[in-house]
Amino acid sequence: MLDAPEELIVEVDHEAKFTFYPPENNSVITFGNYISQRPENWFWVIPKTLVVTCNYVLPSSTTSDPALITITQFENEDSESLDKSITRWKDLFRSDGGGPITATKQSLTIAEREATQITMLGEYMGAGSGWRLKNHMLLVTILRDETHTTYLKVIGPRETITTQRNAINEFLSSTSWVEPIVEDE
Repeated sequence: MLDAPEELIVEVDHEAKFTFYPPENNSVITFGNYISQRPENWFWVIPKTLVVTCNYVLPSSTTSDPALITITQFENEDSESLDKSITRWKDLFRSDGGGPITATKQSLTIAEREATQITMLGEYMGAGSGWRLKNHMLLVTILRDETHTTYLKVIGPRETITTQRNAINEFLSSTSWVEPIVEDE
């Protein structure tokens, strides 16, 4: 291989798979077969992994840090059960007093489909990190269609998410289903 001509040496850009580009139309957020109006003050940020469909930062209030909405999508057979997901998410939190947290569950209709919203409040411990963030919130909205499960996870300071709650609700209520394009064979 050391004596191979330069034109036969294949170079692999190992970081290319982590390079995503901002959406062409910045007024909407598209994820799978869903589309929604982007709230004016949310801004796109590069996902750090291929599992994430898209990320948007929700600006902070004047006294707290920003929040992040992360949208992920999985084929239904690859998506874990709701109870298993809730258990995993609860492991990321404890109450601000150090005890276990409770998750609240609510049913919604989004894009003419049944959806579930899970809310957790408390001290965010992350996934094995040494730092802790008190008074944080995780708000997960789960949409399931015939083939995919979509998770819209908002995480950040409770104050920021409370401030952004109208924008989050408008984003969810303006979400609509776009029929997939079937190409002729």
